[in-house]
Amino acid sequence: MPDTINLTINGQEIQAPAGMTVLEAASRAGIYIPTLCHHEALEPEGTCRLCIVEVSGSLRHGIRVACIQEVKEGLVVETDTERIQKDRRIILELLLGRSPYSKQLLDLAAKCGVMTSRFLTGENDDCVRCGRCVRVCRDKIGAYALCWVNRGYERKITTDFERLSENCIGCGACAQVCPTGAIRIEDRGNERKIYTWGQVLAKFKLEPCKQCGRPFAPQKYLDRISEKAYKPKGLELVDAVCPECVKKAEPPRPIADFGNMPDKMW
Repeated sequence: MPDTINLTINGQEIQAPAGMTVLEAASRAGIYIPTLCHHEALEPEGTCRLCIVEVSGSLRHGIRVACIQEVKEGLVVETDTERIQKDRRIILELLLGRSPYSKQLLDLAAKCGVMTSRFLTGENDDCVRCGRCVRVCRDKIGAYALCWVNRGYERKITTDFERLSENCIGCGACAQVCPTGAIRIEDRGNERKIYTWGQVLAKFKLEPCKQCGRPFAPQKYLDRISEKAYKPKGLELVDAVCPECVKKAEPPRPIADFGNMPDKMW
């Protein structure tokens, strides 16, 4: 396979590295394709289906999901045909039917010309079932605290046996990658809660910063930082220091590396 792939997106001839997805190639070329489940730190799974595109050329003519479709030599991609617009609007209406007040979803729908939904359920659940939280917890953090349960309309994200998670380490990565704010972190005093609409997922006591004394992180999270960032270098995390004090420290203290994660972890 050649290192560089030649394809066409919306009539524009594009070159992309082999192994890149159509969504990534389009984004790099400045071509907008809507998506909810895609995140640059996570492996794609094609959950939300909003990034559907119409393909032809080196692939049989049909509909593909751009975030999991790799570029191919001679591939022809159309991102905004009448068929794609119709299917994408239906997907957005279905999402809005359950989450009619989610600002992020409303903004995305408006970009695609969808202002209301025929499928309103009377509920207000900001979770759009994109699965980002499950993937980041499983693939990047390695905690496996979140999972899918049920099928169809009843499908939702929760913890094992829908009780307070024993596997969660309180890092908050799930809330950081959630596109609609359906998972939230609440720190009050020395307690942290991580919750979704209608369910508390985990509770933690926050350990104080050894320099400023401000409660800032659960012990489980500090233990994971020590395991991932310190022990491989033959070091040990002795003094737990909050991010603000870390920035002031000279020389900089080592921080955990869970891969390409968002900058804000607390």
